[in-house]
Amino acid sequence: MPTIGRMPRRRLRSILPAVVIVLAACSSDGATSAPAGTPATDPAADAPTPSAPATSDSTGNSTGNSTGDSPPTPDPQLSTDPPTTVAAVPAVTAESLAAEITAVERGIRDPALDPTRDAEALAELGRRQQRAYRQLARHDELDEAVAALLPDDVTEAYRFNVMARQAVVVHAEGRPPTEPSPTLPAWSIAEPAPIDELLGYYAEAEAATAVPWEYLAAINFVETRMGRIGGASSAGAVGPMQFLPETWAACCDGDPTDPHDAIMGAAVYLVSEGAPADMAAALYGYNPNDGYVGQVTAYAANLMADPLAYRGYHGWEVLVGSAAGTVRLPTGYSATEPTDAAAYVAAHPEDLLDG
Repeated sequence: MPTIGRMPRRRLRSILPAVVIVLAACSSDGATSAPAGTPATDPAADAPTPSAPATSDSTGNSTGNSTGDSPPTPDPQLSTDPPTTVAAVPAVTAESLAAEITAVERGIRDPALDPTRDAEALAELGRRQQRAYRQLARHDELDEAVAALLPDDVTEAYRFNVMARQAVVVHAEGRPPTEPSPTLPAWSIAEPAPIDELLGYYAEAEAATAVPWEYLAAINFVETRMGRIGGASSAGAVGPMQFLPETWAACCDGDPTDPHDAIMGAAVYLVSEGAPADMAAALYGYNPNDGYVGQVTAYAANLMADPLAYRGYHGWEVLVGSAAGTVRLPTGYSATEPTDAAAYVAAHPEDLLDG
C-alpha cells in the first residue's frame, strides 16, 4: 500500500481560483437532495446530517436550544450550605487558538510520526484540530487576529480549513432557522479503515479514473468522517461515500458499504458528471448543494497543498447537533432507531460538548 509520504503534492495554481469561485457561488440556493450522496454537512453541526437538522449560529456549529441564561443566584440568607467555588472557564483568545492550531497542524505533519506505529497519537492530534477549528467557528470574530499570529508554515492550512467552514455558513445564510432534532440518528459508529489502507483505495481509484485522490478523500471525510458512520442517512444513502441504492445500481459495481468499492464507485460517478476536467460540476452532480461543493473543494485544496493534512482529518470524530446540544457519537455508539438526545446525554454526559 502507498504511504501518505508518497502521495503527490500538487500545484495549487489551478485549484485556488476554483475555491474562490465556488465560495462565491455558495450564496445561491442549492438542492437538498443528491443523486449520489445526501447533503453531507449541516451548517448547524460538525457532522454529517442527522435525521433532522439542528439549529445554527453563524459559526457553522450546533447551538442546540440553550438560552445562555445563568441559573438564579440563591439568596445567601436562605442558604445553609457553604458557597461553592466554580473554576472559571479559560477565555478563548486569538493567542490561545493560534497556539493550539499551530501545535496541531505541525504535529499532524511531523515526519517522525508513522501512521501505523503512531496511529493513536495522530488520531488525538486530529481530534485536537477538530476542537480548535470548532472553537474558532464559535468565535469567528477572531479569524483575522488568529491568522495574523500564525507562522508561515501553518497559514495555508488554516486558510483552507476556514474556507471549508465558510462555504457551508454562506450557503446557509438567509435560510429560515429550523428546530433542533430531539433525537440522535440511527447510526453505528466504528473506527475507519487505517490511513494507509484508505490512501491505497484513493490512489487505485485515481489511477483508474484520473479523478484526483484528494477529492475522493475530501468526499469521504465530509460524508462520513472517513467511514466512521454506518447506517442509512435520512434520505436513504448508505456507505462511506453515501450512495443512494438506486444510484449505485445504475453506475457502480460491488458493495456500496465496502470502503474500496465505494471509493471506486464515487470516482466512476464523478467521471460521469464531468470529472476530472470540471470538478466543480462533478461535485455538484454528486450533491447539488453549493455549500457542499465549496466545502469539499477547500478540503481537497488543503490535501493538494500537503498530503500529510490527511492524517489530521482521519482523526476527526462524529459530532451531531440536537435539541440537547452538540453530542459526540463515540466509537461503539449504535442505534437502530432514532435515540432521544436528552436521555442519551443524561446517561453519557461526557459526550455533550455544549448544551
